[in-house]
Formats: sequence, structure tokens, C-alpha cells
Amino acid sequence: MSVNPVSGAGYLFQGIRLITRPGLRRFVIVPLLVNILVFSAGIAAGVSWFEGFVTWMDARVPSWLQWLDWILWPVFVLLLLVLVFYGFALVANLIAAPFNSLLAEKVELLLTGRPLEQGGGVPKMLKELIPTLWDETKKILYAVLLAIPFLLLLFVPLVGPILWFLYTAWIMAVQYTDYPMGNNGLKFREQRRRLRERRTLSLGFGAATVGVSMVPVLNFIVMPSAVAGATALWVRELKGSPNYQGAHESRVATRGVLLVIDQLSGHMRGEFLTGPFSGLPLERVSTQDLIDLLAQWYAGDLASAEALEVYLEREREQPVRRPTPAQRADAPKPTARQHMPQEEARAVLGLGPGAGPEEIRAAHRRLVQRLHPDRGGSDYLAAKINEAKDVLLD
Repeated sequence: MSVNPVSGAGYLFQGIRLITRPGLRRFVIVPLLVNILVFSAGIAAGVSWFEGFVTWMDARVPSWLQWLDWILWPVFVLLLLVLVFYGFALVANLIAAPFNSLLAEKVELLLTGRPLEQGGGVPKMLKELIPTLWDETKKILYAVLLAIPFLLLLFVPLVGPILWFLYTAWIMAVQYTDYPMGNNGLKFREQRRRLRERRTLSLGFGAATVGVSMVPVLNFIVMPSAVAGATALWVRELKGSPNYQGAHESRVATRGVLLVIDQLSGHMRGEFLTGPFSGLPLERVSTQDLIDLLAQWYAGDLASAEALEVYLEREREQPVRRPTPAQRADAPKPTARQHMPQEEARAVLGLGPGAGPEEIRAAHRRLVQRLHPDRGGSDYLAAKINEAKDVLLD
């Protein structure tokens, strides 16, 4: 997991790329329109008021002071950017909150391949409209109350503006990570605790959001981009989902379990896909429960049993008493499977779509060194790794 603020900022730019994906564009439209309308209204109202103020002032000051207009306009533009960002950004997020939650849900589905257990799309959004708006109101109150000491410090030369910028970055991180974390049932206090644990990373994300919000035109897309980026931050850093494939990680999925393997260390984690522990990480299930489940899988799901065997032996250091071939005779014979799809092969070797032959061979070599049966792996995993290499090199 990263603690680099630059990595935190990178999640905002990942969000900008995510909202252009075909499956997400339609969920971006409403937050984007809300942002454009609110910011445009704020800027138009500010410019109209200031033009009236300049006209009123010009009628009352001597002609030799007309040059003040050239000073006041740049100062006004700077103040307008600040006021529109701090004031209207809160209003825009309040109006678009239900749609932002839906966008965060779809981004998480895209990143993990698994829908939220409590997900429900548009019907869920309408059902939770009032609670969502109330949560947004609580966030605004939190931001306003926390702003008081930072506003007082704002008048301290040099230090004050830096502290105010850090405060704003923190509020942006709190604001946007609330959508994915709220979708997963985390309360506001727990959300802030997780962000504090990764404070540097969170401030990097928030600082990038503040910076982009100050850039004309780009500030129109910052809200949906920040929602998408915050969701990626949640999935990869704050939640640690085993479904998100990081660098040098391989995924091997059976009907019952998903294993995520670090190619460099050989460390494994995973998640149950079916059965009584469906959705739970392997780490949260006791060793005895895993052994009991393994006995059931020997009778009905040999592939999942072999995957779970490896996890128990490598991560729990638990010797497994494998049944004899005669004892496995009653288990259903696996049906002939189709050729492994390229997407699955890339997941097994932990490679992206553009990987070349040398990268494929290097990933295969790393995995074989870690997971070969002679090194504590299994015939099942070794066969998957070899098949994946053959598919990608074919």
C-alpha cells in the first residue's frame, strides 16, 4: 500500500480516465451537468455583481483613479475562483450526492468485477435520497465547524495559507471518499478513521482535487472525476479489495474462491465467491472453518479444494490431510472446460493487455518459482499458470 502523496494525486487523474469509459459515461452526465450549472451560475452572478460595483464606484471616484479598475478585476477573479470553489462546490455536491453514490457504485463494479451486496442502482438511489442528503448536510457542518480555526490562522503570514490549503485538501478527501465508503456501509466516523490512517495519501488526493478545481473548464469535470478517483482509492488503498489487481499480482479464480498471489513474495490473500462465507476475505475465516469447508469441497468442487489447500498450507502453515483417490471417487468429475480466455490468462499471470512475450515468460517464471508443486504449490495452480502462458504465447 502506498503512502506517497503523489500516488494520492494520481488517483484523481485515474478518475478522469475512468469517467471516459463507455460503461460509465451515462452515470457521469448528471453530476457533470450539476457541476456545470452551479459553477456557471456562480460565476455569472459574481461577474454581474462586480460589474455593477465597478460602475457604481466609477461614478463616485475622481477620473484620475479610474486605473483602479485594472487592479480590482484581477483581484476579483482570484476571489471569485476561491468563493465559487468553496461555496458552490459544497452546493453542487449536495445536489448531486445521490448520483455521485450511484457513480461510485458503478466504478467499484468496473474495478472489482463484483456488485455491492447492498447495491441496487437507481431504485436504491431513490429510496436513499433523503438519508443521502442528510449525510451530505452532516459533511457540510463538519467542514464549516472545522474551518473556523483555520480561518483564524489564515491571517498568519505564510503559515496561514498553507494550513488553509491543507484543510481544504482534507475536506475534499473526506467529501469524495464518502461516496464509495458510504456505499459499503461505513459510517462517517469510520470513514475519517481510515483516512487518518493514510493521511499523507489522502491529502495528496485532496490537494490534486483542489488544484484542478481552480483551473477553468477543468473544474467542470472535477466532481465526477473525483468520485471515480476516490472509488479507486477506496478499492486499492483503503479497502484492500482482493478483486483489484495490482502490480505483480496474479488472480486465480475457481467456482468457490478467488486467490490473489503476490508474484514477488508468494504471499496469498483471497475472497470466497460462493458458499456460507461468500464475500468474506479468507483472512477473516478461522482455520477450523476453512478445514471444514475443504472437506465439503473435496466432495463437490475439487478445483476450489485444491486452491484452498494451497492457501491453508502456505498462509496458515496448516498441513492438509488429502483424501485418497478412492475417497475422491464419489466427487463429481469436472466437465470438459473450454480454452482459457485471454482475459483470464492475463489475470492468472498478472499482466496487462499490452504485455509482450518477454513479460509473459518473466511472469510465468516468477509464479512457477513460487507455486510449483515441488515448492509447496499444487498441481492445479501449476496447470493454470502453464495454460495461461500457452494461451498468451499462442
